[in-house]
This record gives sequence, C-alpha cells and structure tokens, in this order.
Amino acid sequence: MFMQGALEGGSIGINIGGGKGEALPFLPDDSCGDDIFEGANADLRSPQLPYLTQDLWGCEREPTDVPAYALEDEHLKVIVTPQWAGKVWTIFDKARGKDVLFNNRAHQPANIGALKAWAAGGAEWNWSPGIIGHSAFSESKTYLSKVQTKHGETLRVYEYDRYNGTVWQVDMFIANGTFFAHPKISNPTAADLRGYWWTCVAVPATPGTRILTPAKHVAETSRGGGAQGTRDAPWPKFADAIENSTFAGYAPGQSTGTFMQDMSYMGNHQIGDMFLRINEDDVYTPYIGHTEADDKSGYTLIHGHPLNGTKFFTWGQSGPGRFMQDFLAGGGKRQGDYTELQVGPAPTQMQTFPVPANSEKEWTEWFKGFNGNPDMLNSANYGDAMHEVDDWMRSDEGMPKSIVNDADNFLRGVSATAVTEDNVLVSGSGWGAVEELRLGHELVPGLTFSLPDPVSLHGREVRPWVELVRTGRFSTSTLQQVPLSYQTTDAWLALIEASADKFGMTWLHALHLGVNYAERGDIDGPMRYFQQSLDLLDNPIAWRCMAVLQKTPESAWMFYMKALESLASGPMSFDSDTTARLGRNLATEVAFFLQQNKWWSQLADFIDTPLAAANADLDALITSQVKVLQWRGGEDALTESRSLLSKHCFPTYASARDDLMALWNRAVEGLYAVAKGHDLSPKEAHQARMQDPIPDNIGCQYASEYCVNYW
Repeated sequence: MFMQGALEGGSIGINIGGGKGEALPFLPDDSCGDDIFEGANADLRSPQLPYLTQDLWGCEREPTDVPAYALEDEHLKVIVTPQWAGKVWTIFDKARGKDVLFNNRAHQPANIGALKAWAAGGAEWNWSPGIIGHSAFSESKTYLSKVQTKHGETLRVYEYDRYNGTVWQVDMFIANGTFFAHPKISNPTAADLRGYWWTCVAVPATPGTRILTPAKHVAETSRGGGAQGTRDAPWPKFADAIENSTFAGYAPGQSTGTFMQDMSYMGNHQIGDMFLRINEDDVYTPYIGHTEADDKSGYTLIHGHPLNGTKFFTWGQSGPGRFMQDFLAGGGKRQGDYTELQVGPAPTQMQTFPVPANSEKEWTEWFKGFNGNPDMLNSANYGDAMHEVDDWMRSDEGMPKSIVNDADNFLRGVSATAVTEDNVLVSGSGWGAVEELRLGHELVPGLTFSLPDPVSLHGREVRPWVELVRTGRFSTSTLQQVPLSYQTTDAWLALIEASADKFGMTWLHALHLGVNYAERGDIDGPMRYFQQSLDLLDNPIAWRCMAVLQKTPESAWMFYMKALESLASGPMSFDSDTTARLGRNLATEVAFFLQQNKWWSQLADFIDTPLAAANADLDALITSQVKVLQWRGGEDALTESRSLLSKHCFPTYASARDDLMALWNRAVEGLYAVAKGHDLSPKEAHQARMQDPIPDNIGCQYASEYCVNYW
C-alpha cells in the first residue's frame, strides 16, 4: 500500500520507504447530505497485491477478431466478451438498427483501472471488496457459462476475487425487448466485509445528449479536487463552476433562476462525476436514461434498478476530455464521444456498503428503449421529461413493476442454479479452484471453478499454491523458477509459515514472507526475510523489494543495482520467459526511479545497458532517452528528443501526460533559443510554443480541466 499514491491507475512516481503510506480518506463537503458521509471510504487508494499490475500494453491499433458470445432474441442481440471481465460490448436493437451502448471501434487500454489497464465502451461489472476503481478484472478473462431455463438460455459471467475471498456473478437474460442483468455478490467467509459495486454503462454522447433521472439534487465533482471536491447541487439546473444551491442567477424582468445551466445536457459539462440522489419514496422506480435533443424519433434508453446509487460521468467538452475519448477510441478526432451511466448499492463511488459474513447480495437491473415525445423529453421544464418516462414506464409497453418483479424472482432462481462443467463456455482464472483446494469445499454452491492447463501461463501462476495445499511444500521445479504470483491473505500467510516450519525455510518461503509482512506495513521484519531469501538464493525480486523499503533514494539505488545484476547474471537468469517479464517491470521501475530523482548521469548509463536496449519500446525507456538528451543539450540532442516525443502515443501515461507536455515545450524552446542565439524572453518562449505546439499524440493531461493544444 505504501507504493500507491492514486485513487486508481497510477503515475510515474516510485514511492519508497515501507509502512502503509498515507491513507487517502473520502472527505465530502459539508454541503452534502448524511447519506454521502455514511460508509465513506477510509482509504481511496487501490492496492495491487495479490494481483499484478497490468502496465505492459501498447497502441498498435491493428484490426483483429476476438471471441465473443451472443445472447439474442427477435428484438435484441447482446454481445459479451469474457476476455474483458465479461463486459457486454454492445446491445444491438434490431428493430431500430442501432447499437444501444457505445460500441467502441477499439480496445485501447489506458492507465485508469485499479491495476492500471482499462478500456472504454459497453457495460462492465465492477466489483471489489471496498476498493475504489475499475475492478481488478477489467482486463482479465472471467468465467462464462450458459444456463438453460424454462424461459430460454441465460448467460452468466463470474469470478473469484482474491482480495478477500469473495465471489461475484452476473446472470443475463433477454425477454420482450428488454435486457436483464442480475448481479450477485457472495461472501462465503466468516468476516464482515465492505463492498464496492458499480455497473458502468457507456453510451454514445453528443452535446445534445440529455440525462434523464428522477433526482432532485446531486453530489458532484465538477469543480476540481476529485473525490475530495464532492459538493451538493440542485438537479438539473445549477452553475457548473458555482454549485451553491442558494445562487440562482438573475435576468431582469424574468424569474430568478431562469439562466441557470441545465446540466442534464452533456454540452454544459466540462468534466465530472454526477452522483444523482433519488428519493425512492417519490418515484415509481430509480433509473437513469438518456435521449438526444435532435432525435426526432424521441428514442430513449432507460436503465432501471432498485439501488441507492445512480451516476453519470463525462469527460466533457474541454481539450483533455476530448483527447481521452479520442485516445480510448483508437485515435482520430471525435470518434469516441461517450458518457458513462452507472448504478450501484452505495450513493457514490467513494463509499462502501456492508457485505456481512456468509451472506449474499443480489438485485436485477434492466435496459429497455422506447420512442417518446421529443418535445416532452427535451422540455425546458425537466418535470415534463420525467412525466414522459413515468407514463411509459407504467404502461403495458413499458416496464411496470409487475414485470420487473417477475424478472427479479426468475433471475434469483437462475442465479442459484448450478453450472455444470459442460455448460462452461470460457474458463477464467484458476484462483477460485486454488481457494477451494485450500478450503476443502466449494466456494459458492453451483459455481464451477477449474484449474488451468499446467503448462499455460495461468497454470504456472497457480502451480506453487496448488503444491503448497496438496503437499505442504514448494516443489524442486518451483524453487528453480522466478515466482509469477503472490498470495497475501492471512490464511495463505499461515500456510507459508506452516510449510517453512515443517519442511524448512527456502528462498521462496522467505521471499513470500517478506512480501506478506511488507504489505502489512512492517519494514524490519521483511528486510530480514528478504536477506534470508538472498542468503539461500540470489534473486532479483528480493533485491528489488529491499530497494523500495529504503528510506533514502541513495540506499534504494544500491539495492536496485543489485537487482539488475541478479536479473542479468544471477542463478535464476536462465528462466528466460519469466525473467523477460520481470525485466520489463524492473526496467520501467528503475527508469522512473532515476527520472524522479533527476539522476541524469545514472539514467544515461542505465539506458545503455542490454536490459534497457531490449525494452526500448516501453514508455519509461522512451521518456528516459528524451530526458537524457535534453540534459545533454545541444541542437542535435534537442532535435532527437523532439522526434522521439512525436513518434509515440505513450499508452501507459495518464495524469503524467503533463510531464510529456513539459518535455515537448522544453525541446521546442531550446531549439528556438539555438536559432535565436540567446536565451529566450517570456514572449519569445511563448512564440516558440505556439509555432510548434504540442502534438496530438501527446494530447492532454488525464482528467485535467484545460489544455491549450487539443481542440
């Protein structure tokens, strides 16, 4: 946890020192109601372990086919992609011939999710035990199965969460032009837990997209400060920059409040999260929907649910928001404009909800479109739009409560229906099966978890833990390989300790014990374990872990150098496949470590090493080359640094794009100064930046509010 400094995703900083780091609690503004304070997350950072960071992706953007599974009737076709956490890629409305969701033409990850990688589009299922962010599963394969019912076939995605032993699933079904999704969270442990769930649904958006929801006020984040900037405002009309609900605007001769912005239209938003507060006692049912101002058919999609949380997020109309949408859609301007409509059990994404020991929590969501009266749906009186939706909802053609209740009862039965191995279409990770081995019984009745092929990557990841359960020790083969996975729960820590006590300490036992106790906030104990691991076998991971536990950069660098030496020529360097993966991770971390300390001489030496040369395609190595060139100076070096910056898309940079922007400006100002033959005045520096502006491949800083270079 001490290495994590962000809500989700990550940055280019390398935190050292050990301990637990500084907690980042959710502190809403006092303008918010009591409901926004209840269950406020005490620490918004997203831990990585036992999951591994997903930070090795590019932006090759080549057309390819991917496996997909369909759920279909005469009205709708739903496409599910299990390789990306069972995401519903799109819902196709056959009668209208249109994609209901944002059918992204690209799968382009960005540094946004809990494990960094996340891609936009479709409907995704975000579960974690009390941890904010797009879930650890976003870019990972989950189980997909079919279940035969009296009403036809359903699809189920499910997976085991290693953070603390929970299981999540979503059963999907189509009936009468309606797509039903039934999430279910199971806590089979003896511990009371806190939960985090948001169904995140991307839909195409224009400035004329109007959000429809029966809310009266909103907890929103438009004025900066991220989660800590959450303030209350009336819905739908308020001033984006001045949320205070007592400010109503003024127009001579007209009633107060006439000129307040109607924030139900996307074109009025710069960026932000809007957590809409719906009083269930005042509405027929909670929902969030959208329509288009220029759609003469009045087509409207409604996402109904029984939950406490309703939200939309927009990247907005500013340069940074436009750049991120373009990037996530695979490049090309105005190709990927969308907004994300979301629902969950807690009022905001910075809160958690209780999931008691040995309990289940389940509900039914539904998606259905209709053609309404466009004049009513886009009336200046927001209540007219609400009445239009409400009248449709209660009609026989809409979604009266009787239909929703019947669907919920049906899907509750489906969710408890056992899945046989024959009905598993796609297998997810092996971690659920490993946990069942440890427990000696199934995690959740009816869900089938299986061990992967032993020679596959996933098979090699789980093998040490299968051995530990079945034999009590790590095999000779496992002890000859660099580890590909970690276990960090109390139960697994106890197994590692019991194994070392019974069969003797190995370098791998000591390494895992060091990782476990470091993750719990200890420093001295882990240092002893890592040294014991090294005494038994020189290995680069123990050296690296000792590096990040140091108090000063100077002492950390000594251990980093040892890790690099061990990786290159230590006794484990023969394990080429695994060490290649480790090499890419270590090269990135070392490069960013040297960058943040501005040790340009050491960085120059590092990028000349075989390890850096073999991984020159990584963002961290490209920016290292740029910074070393600019440190050296001179026209040729500056020209080369500018060229490097213009050729890459830097897919793993998020908020750190401000670093890329600064590097570009430094290069062009330096070249302009060379041409002028003197140091630049502020005016001349401005002229240089305007004549050679930051290119589109660099774009703008993630989730910022303004940039001059992207329109």
